[in-house]
Amino acid sequence: MTSVLRFLSSQSTAVLSQLCPQGARSLFTFSRTSPLVNTLVPIRASHLRKRKRVDPKIEQAREARLKKRIKRLLKKDKEMVAVEDFFVMPSLLEQVRERPPVSVSFEEQERRAALEKEWSRFRRQQYLAEEAAMSAMVTSQQRALQELRAESEELFQQAVQVDPLLIPYQRLGPTETPPISAYDPPDGKYVDLTPME
Repeated sequence: MTSVLRFLSSQSTAVLSQLCPQGARSLFTFSRTSPLVNTLVPIRASHLRKRKRVDPKIEQAREARLKKRIKRLLKKDKEMVAVEDFFVMPSLLEQVRERPPVSVSFEEQERRAALEKEWSRFRRQQYLAEEAAMSAMVTSQQRALQELRAESEELFQQAVQVDPLLIPYQRLGPTETPPISAYDPPDGKYVDLTPME
């Protein structure tokens, strides 16, 4: 037996010299070897304290007290936590915080109405100018394509092709498979609870 232990301790020191630092090697004296795992056993570890045997009745009483305490905590209503954001100064609560109505003179009302009309006229002219510019561009593009087609059909076909790099576009196909024709789905298992009369 001692020869086996000496052999194992020499093997473990060889392994420890490669794996462990100098200070950690003194903790391990021999290793248990198995075909799958090589474990090092610390010999100089401190002894564990002996666990006291507790009477089962005392253990049950302790568990019962703990259960009662949990029940008491669950029965208690949850206390509302005061939120500091909801605090309003008493001086603000006393006052009636209403904005006094503003009286606008007749001249100011007329000026505001004229300003609104002028703004709507400006926006309409802007819209019509944009529409005219767009229609002029489309018309000139159509005319250029007609001239190009008259020159060469190949150049026209190349000009009409969509450039995929012009606007990045991605699309996904259907996420579900299409239904299979002539597929008879199974009924599945269920319990019939219909009362029989």
